[in-house]
Amino acid sequence: MRRGWSMVNRYNFCKKNEESTNHILIHCGKTRELWTLLLSSFGVVWVFPDSVRNLLLEWKIKGLGKKRSVVWRMTPICLFWCIWGE
Repeated sequence: MRRGWSMVNRYNFCKKNEESTNHILIHCGKTRELWTLLLSSFGVVWVFPDSVRNLLLEWKIKGLGKKRSVVWRMTPICLFWCIWGE
């Protein structure tokens, strides 16, 4: 697209929205299902921010034990990696 070629800008996974980092990693319906499953395993209800940057800045939770806290901090990066690989 940067070279002036006309291309359809749709995300192939859901075929609904424009392909963007924020949509792929946070807002896609299929991706949202993964986030919901993951967050429910921690017993957390989360309101998703508008961007990946804001999600990482707001990714804090208190009251977890030491081991769970380490897992919690790694969670978004690991999920991003898995989604991006697909």
